[in-house]
Amino acid sequence: MMYLRNSFPGYNFPAEDADVIVIGIPFDSTSINPGSRYGPAAIREALKCIEGFDSDLNVDLFEKLKISDLGDIETVPGSYELTARRIKETINSLKGKNPDAFILFLGGEHLISLPIIQTLRPDTVVDFDAHADLRNEYLGNKFSHATWASHLLGEFNLIQRGVRSFSSEEKSAMKRCGDKICGSTYLTIDIDVFDPSIAPETGLPEPNGWTFEEFCKNLKGIKNLIAVDLVEFTPTDFNSPTAFLAANVVKKILGEVVAERL
Repeated sequence: MMYLRNSFPGYNFPAEDADVIVIGIPFDSTSINPGSRYGPAAIREALKCIEGFDSDLNVDLFEKLKISDLGDIETVPGSYELTARRIKETINSLKGKNPDAFILFLGGEHLISLPIIQTLRPDTVVDFDAHADLRNEYLGNKFSHATWASHLLGEFNLIQRGVRSFSSEEKSAMKRCGDKICGSTYLTIDIDVFDPSIAPETGLPEPNGWTFEEFCKNLKGIKNLIAVDLVEFTPTDFNSPTAFLAANVVKKILGEVVAERL
């Protein structure tokens, strides 16, 4: 069963024929600073305004790729467990229809990454993030935007880049993270990996973040991508600078799909 609504392209390819499937997950029930539930809608609006042409590849990505935006998963506010179940069921249903499709998830808080990764089972998880998110629990909750990555340790090859804020507990846990990307790879991008000067609309902005150029350099080093999520964008309006940054992050990801798959 799938729980979906909304979409962004002018024309949607059927999911079973798509090169790329886009799914929004508007869940932010554990966030200290909520609002990322509106991220998928704001990113879609910005995507309608940017050019699809990639000058490096000399191709219009939006025309080259068969994109199916299935809209948003109908999340259950206040319940991670029920929302996670819907995420897993939706992914399994899609994989049954199109096992080779690249999936792009638009969040939503960072906790949404956990059920996605547990369902897709990649060999490596690469996390672009300002925060380690490796606490065992946060405010008494084992399943939180601040703990999601701790559930991956010991089960997945977790590699973190851009982290510059962590507790003493997390500093110790970070020693268990990997440093070499291998096999099928899942990429999760917290918008706060960028410097607040270019990405102010996020729940917990941290100074000394990445430029867009630094993001692109780090993205280039990742191969065998099977899926990506973009999370923690808390829009205050449509077509803001952060929304356009997020849309261009999506565009760069689609460029990697074209470069590697087509």
